[in-house]
Amino acid sequence: MAALQLSVKNPEQAADHAEQVVISAGGYVASAAEGVGAQNLPTPSTSADATESSETGVSPLTLPMASAAVNTDQALLLLRVPPSKLDSVLAALAGTGSVSFRTQSETDVTGQVADVNSRIASAQASLTELRGMIDKAASMNDLISLEQALAGRESDLESLEAQQRALSDQTGYATVTVGYYEPAAAAVPTTPAAHHNAFVTALDDGWHALVATFRVILVVLGWLLPFAVVVALLWWPVRRLSRRTWWRPRPGDRTE
Repeated sequence: MAALQLSVKNPEQAADHAEQVVISAGGYVASAAEGVGAQNLPTPSTSADATESSETGVSPLTLPMASAAVNTDQALLLLRVPPSKLDSVLAALAGTGSVSFRTQSETDVTGQVADVNSRIASAQASLTELRGMIDKAASMNDLISLEQALAGRESDLESLEAQQRALSDQTGYATVTVGYYEPAAAAVPTTPAAHHNAFVTALDDGWHALVATFRVILVVLGWLLPFAVVVALLWWPVRRLSRRTWWRPRPGDRTE
């Protein structure tokens, strides 16, 4: 069992590459989740691609919180890899980005396999014995009792066989949880040159604004000029006429 978390430029593309690597090694993708923000794998019972996973109870290892922005792309995969190819697969996956977390452990299930196999053999022998006793039942009560015992033993056998399949899958495939995330954009440090560039930019913007203002003023003056000429032409005779009327001598005024 292993877990790997990597920072990559394109999580979706990295996830596609991981799938190709695993399939080439003879494994398969049990489940996967891709999208914006932290991803969670579906449970085995709801995953459409995890039929074997639902039987074996395979679950992903928990990865640490990725140091990524909230709205960045992320991907999470649950891979099943043949144990003999585990190291080569992990090396291939680690080469696709910057590894931020990695863990690997081994679980010895040899004793569990032997125990389950022994219990299955005992259950099968018990079922054979019960079926023989049913054929020789002397009364209806004995028959009903034996059939109830048979049903219970059959249920126990099915449970043991499920455990056997799970252990067989564990010994046949190693579980690898792989998480990809796009790192947050690094903040650009402020430098004296940046301050200088900001001043020059502001000065340039101010100059363009001043030129634009003068242009607007000239446009307004150009629009008003014809009206000003007409008003001046009309105002001059009116002014002359009003002055003559004002200075006209009245009867009785003395003139020298």
